[in-house]
Amino acid sequence: MVVFAEKDKKESREINSIRWEKVQEKNSNNLEKIIWKSYKDDESYFQNEIDLKPNIENLNDYRNKGKDKDKDIFTQSLNKRNRLLNFGGITVSNALIPNEGTSQINLNYDSKGNLFGFYGYSLSNIFQLELSAGSFDGVSLVDNKHSSLQRTFLSKNNFNYRVGGKLLILSPQNFDPFWMTFRTSFGSNEKTNQGYLITELINTIRINDKVVFNISPKYFFSEIETFGAVGISSYINLLDNLQLIPEINTSLKNEQDFSSSLGLRYSFRPGKSIDLYYSNAAGVQDIGQLLEDKVYRFGIKLNFIF
Repeated sequence: MVVFAEKDKKESREINSIRWEKVQEKNSNNLEKIIWKSYKDDESYFQNEIDLKPNIENLNDYRNKGKDKDKDIFTQSLNKRNRLLNFGGITVSNALIPNEGTSQINLNYDSKGNLFGFYGYSLSNIFQLELSAGSFDGVSLVDNKHSSLQRTFLSKNNFNYRVGGKLLILSPQNFDPFWMTFRTSFGSNEKTNQGYLITELINTIRINDKVVFNISPKYFFSEIETFGAVGISSYINLLDNLQLIPEINTSLKNEQDFSSSLGLRYSFRPGKSIDLYYSNAAGVQDIGQLLEDKVYRFGIKLNFIF
């Protein structure tokens, strides 16, 4: 029993004891640096933590940068020429939506007396709320079949108000090939309290650095009449702050309705521009875009984004 106890004591002492040795670094100078190392190079937990900490911090920085990049996909800055598109079209809408929290105001008047105002507010980077109001004046439609529409919605001094919204579906800022939005607008008029609904699937495609193409299938619905139409337009950059905007709208129901417009847009300050246009569309808002007038009119449109 004594021999066994002595043996156990000896082995226990060998297992639990830590032996330290002095290790001299190579190429040391007169001020010798002493490094203490555990027996059989058994590194401590605390040393491991110190060595790994810089690597962990670098990994966290990398992950955070990746999150910030994903978060900024929708808010990447548009170049100067794309920013002109944010002002919208004249008689054909485009698919862009200003950044979240941005307000947009358009004021329009033409030589026949049409007067309209528009306000849009981006509730998010993918949805814009739209409000518009105004009245038609001096409208004389080419197609007599639309006389009931003219009496109801386009009669002189007949105040119209509209509520709608645009929802962004695709965007090159999200690495899609083009912009696409779904837009709907509905409202009524003051005299007859009659309403109508318009929906659009707007597609805006940048062809190259100078040209943007836009196509917008539209559908008009009311108790009086229902029909489809297509709006086609282009934005041609003459300068960074100057655009030529040709547009057409054609009804899919009646070939006689084919309105055309030619506009010139000048951005005199960031967030501010003026459009001068010549058009035979009955107006620049919703139903007016789809109907052809007998005469062309000159118009001015002021645009503000803030």
